[in-house]
Amino acid sequence: MKSQFVLVIALFFIAGAYASFLPDWTGFYVVLGTGFGLSLVVPAIWRLGPKRWVYLLATLIAIFACFYVKMRTPQPQAEDISKYAPLSNAIVRGQVIESPSLTRSERAKFLLQVKEINISGKLDIKDISQIPTANPSNSSTEAKPDEANKFVAASGKLYVTVPLIEVTGLRSGQAVELSGRLYLPNRADNFGAFDFKSYLARQGVFAGMSGRSLMQQGDAPSFGEWWFVSRIVRAHVMGAGVPEGALLSSLVLGSRAVDLPSDLKDAFIQAGLAAVLAASGFQVTLVLGAAIALSRNKSLKLQFVIGSLCLGGYLLLTGASPSILRAVVMGFGSLIGLVVQRRSRPIIGLIVTAVLLLLYQPLWIWDLGFQFSFLATFGLLTTSRSISDRLEWLPPAIAELLAVPIAAYIWTLPLQLLVFGKLSPYSLIANVFTTPLVSISTYGGIISGFLGIIFVPIGAAIAWILYPLLHWTIDLAQWLNTLPNASTSVGAINLWQMLVAYGLFMAIWLLPWFGKMQRWTIAFVLACVVLFVSNAIAQANVFQVTLPAFNDVPIMLIKNQNQTVLINSGDQQFASFTLQPFLQKLGVNRIDWAISTDTQPDVSDGWNVLMSSSLDIAQFRDISLGVTPKPYQDLQQSLANTKTPLASLKAGETLTINDQVEIQLLNQSPDVLKIKTGELTWLLLPNADPKSQQAIAAKKDLLPKLSANILWWTGGQIEPAILQAINPKIAIASATSVVEAMVNQLYEAKIRVFYTGRDGAIQWNPEKDFHTLRDQQDTRSPI
Repeated sequence: MKSQFVLVIALFFIAGAYASFLPDWTGFYVVLGTGFGLSLVVPAIWRLGPKRWVYLLATLIAIFACFYVKMRTPQPQAEDISKYAPLSNAIVRGQVIESPSLTRSERAKFLLQVKEINISGKLDIKDISQIPTANPSNSSTEAKPDEANKFVAASGKLYVTVPLIEVTGLRSGQAVELSGRLYLPNRADNFGAFDFKSYLARQGVFAGMSGRSLMQQGDAPSFGEWWFVSRIVRAHVMGAGVPEGALLSSLVLGSRAVDLPSDLKDAFIQAGLAAVLAASGFQVTLVLGAAIALSRNKSLKLQFVIGSLCLGGYLLLTGASPSILRAVVMGFGSLIGLVVQRRSRPIIGLIVTAVLLLLYQPLWIWDLGFQFSFLATFGLLTTSRSISDRLEWLPPAIAELLAVPIAAYIWTLPLQLLVFGKLSPYSLIANVFTTPLVSISTYGGIISGFLGIIFVPIGAAIAWILYPLLHWTIDLAQWLNTLPNASTSVGAINLWQMLVAYGLFMAIWLLPWFGKMQRWTIAFVLACVVLFVSNAIAQANVFQVTLPAFNDVPIMLIKNQNQTVLINSGDQQFASFTLQPFLQKLGVNRIDWAISTDTQPDVSDGWNVLMSSSLDIAQFRDISLGVTPKPYQDLQQSLANTKTPLASLKAGETLTINDQVEIQLLNQSPDVLKIKTGELTWLLLPNADPKSQQAIAAKKDLLPKLSANILWWTGGQIEPAILQAINPKIAIASATSVVEAMVNQLYEAKIRVFYTGRDGAIQWNPEKDFHTLRDQQDTRSPI
């Protein structure tokens, strides 16, 4: 009965923490209504379970959790560094919070605890007018020019990126002086994109600095956890080389403590082996098991002390990530159970551990590492034994080897589909084959690291022996990614689908008659139907047009009747970090029609990224003529290698995608493109400069053909004759800003105006008409 009481209280606390994302008092009412309803229904059905008062108490605790998360949500203080942003030139002094790591753009990044800021130097009057006064008693919001040469007190954390050479020898805890551009992080501009502003805000960071130079003040700390980490990494890299040595360090310390090459990290993630790179319960189990094995002949108290020291030391080396803390806390629970000679309840321990960690840092409730770590562990505790029992026709060792990754995969799959809309079909096979390699390598890596702390060459010798295992692991991950459909986008599921799937999984675990009557198979099949079949039907019936936000580049994605059309791709960074994730969430594995209106890198370099991924392109058309840059020539060669049809659209030519979508090139040089989506017609002017518009206006036979419902352009001034010929009802600019005179002209003509710089990504479908990303964000919690 005590375990049931603890379980109900803990689960209600976690549910209340999740309800905190609801705006204002909505979370309170949802928690109160749900808890009160469960207190009436559940005791009547589950007579041997907790009494009604337990649910009422749990409801109060859930309400506390809801408000606790809101109270612990970071907010900028009065002197926070963000109050001074944006500034084109600022000097900041502070203390490094964490050791620098590498970004994908080959710059160093770290967090800085700010102490002072100097707003002097090459600031213009506009910059100075935005700076708050350093004197709180002064009601003026402007800093006087003669005060601009002084450092003033500031507080808060700062996200810093600087050239890699600037951080040589930089350590955590060191005082530094930085100069660079101070900025406010942006919200996500596109559907499904990474929200950098919210990510930093959860860490209490509300400003960033793109640093140009860094000056270290004082000597670097001569000793700390970084000293141990650096010697371990040196031993691994000296013995096994790169990237094998870096992989070995990641197996032991986790990818947060070691900078892995981006291409290696991506290969493991795509193959479904991301868990290999994250220090978590597997590594903690090895550390704790080794500590207990070495002290087996000692007293229980001494075993507890040795185990605690090993766990604490490992925690210091790897950093306090949610997955590591979860594993370490559970490890301490096992040690306590060893000392008091009591049988532990691992599931209760796991859930109580979650509550303790959320009391320590409630915002981890939104951390994907926290969520995946607990779901995988929960799956191992609840499902792996049942799976191995049903694999009794296999040798026990093989059955156990298969049961562990299958259980973890089942319990993390719904969350993976909700967040990424993507699955790795070969991940189970990959985990089965890599588990022995990773286990041996991790044990060897721990021994190598320990010896490397004492004397680096000895640790390197052990790492050298492990080189073949590490090399085979990398080769296996890369080979799996070359298999057909190695990465399949199935589309992001809805929240209700994930909850139904987890409800069915919980029923399989909690209700014994599911197992006895073999109904677990039916329940699992139903979960697959909810996750995949209903999603496939929904994706097949989607008809939507999306205009992503990216600088002043016109990009359009049309999805209708299983046909996908993409007009322009942006540059490589946009295609990698924005366009590809969005296509995954839509379940797009193939672009039926790819159309490029320009060969310039910021418009078309992204095609190379899409071609190098698992995304297929069926037909490619381009418009612009003239000099072809080298990247575009590489794209043409890639299209030829994959035998993708490539042709140039000619003036007057029409591409009929289906009965709902058509694309016609009305004019070439200057380019004018007309697009039909259902009952709407769009007119795209990709290069609306004055000279091009004069050329269009001079063609009297072209003007009548310009009539369209929607004007789509890049934000400049449109000639009155052209605007009158188009006669649009809606004007959409793919631009960071729109000429003010043009906006006024459109408003006077009672034309609805959207532009991506203000509204973010813009989307249309027949049911909801037009809506923007900002419409959705304004209804969400700031964090």
